[in-house]
Amino acid sequence: MASDPTPRVPEVEGNEEVAESTTPDPQPAAKPETTGRVSGPTPRVPDVGALDEMAEAEVPDPKAELAKADHDTELGLRMAEDAKRVSRGELTSEAFWARHDEAAAEEFGDDYRETPNPAVDRMDDGQTIHEAAAGELSCSVQNMDEIDPAAKTDVAEGDEDVRMGMVIDLQNCVGCDSCTVACKAENRTPPGVSYNVVIEEEHGEFPETSRTNLPRPCMQCENPPCVQVCPVSATYKMEDGVVNIDYDRCIGCRYCSVACPYGARYFDFGEDYDDEVMGAGEVTSPEYGVDRGERGEKSSPVGNIRKCNFCQHRTERGEEPACVETCIGDARNFGNLADPDSEVSQMVNSERAVQLKSEEGTDPNVYYLR
Repeated sequence: MASDPTPRVPEVEGNEEVAESTTPDPQPAAKPETTGRVSGPTPRVPDVGALDEMAEAEVPDPKAELAKADHDTELGLRMAEDAKRVSRGELTSEAFWARHDEAAAEEFGDDYRETPNPAVDRMDDGQTIHEAAAGELSCSVQNMDEIDPAAKTDVAEGDEDVRMGMVIDLQNCVGCDSCTVACKAENRTPPGVSYNVVIEEEHGEFPETSRTNLPRPCMQCENPPCVQVCPVSATYKMEDGVVNIDYDRCIGCRYCSVACPYGARYFDFGEDYDDEVMGAGEVTSPEYGVDRGERGEKSSPVGNIRKCNFCQHRTERGEEPACVETCIGDARNFGNLADPDSEVSQMVNSERAVQLKSEEGTDPNVYYLR
């Protein structure tokens, strides 16, 4: 630390002493109070309503999104809106399918008629329909465990109650975007597809500014409208609560994309980073543990909807999702929400814990600490 400057000696005339001033030195102006640990705009956590507005800004325009697809836009808008009503408890799943069955069969043909409805006897929730009701529909009648064994998660004996989730501490998020980069590197996602984004919003005017950082993965909802709306059962919920996509069943209609209240789904147009990284399109994505080879036209996941799945290929090996492992602020926490002794379960029970857009009835398995 630098030493204090040498005090100036006052001049005197002859032998005359100069009296020492008794006037106190003026106090320096008080600096404005700030919080946070980094320079620049200070991290700030607004109320949940403001967080909901930030999340809403990421949701694509429904008509514009469906206009890019090859299927009926108006049908997609109607089905997506009704799927949200199912999540909110305003419409039963049986009523949903009874309402849209005929139009879906006409629009999607054999893709719909040959698809078993995965909601049959699936779980005791708002998206389950009884087999008798399913028998009245144009689609086949089976449950998801029969048509896709992967939906049944292997769990250790005594650990049957599993609901994987994530808790993100907004006070620890510094907005570095390391989660976004780690996710893209891990899942080899193409341009326009980012499973993890950090929504940023600045407040105030310099020098009194603050910033809100809102990381947004897939919410892995308990009552997902994306599952409800899918006409070919490509989107389904695993027994551990994670929502997955079967690329071999997905037809890219994008109805699930406009049904998602969080804008967490993306269409793969087949673009790549070959101009930036030599051979980028030759690297296989590890998603769902399936080796699909080089990217190519009409080769999944090109032409499919894509989303975060908590890095299932990593969690099956006992590892954390890439975003959690990479977070430099330790803002992300991952674990079993159904285990009352788990760290994430205790965080969720904190008074700081909130869910985005709770009025949608989706009951996300991603929580935020304010």
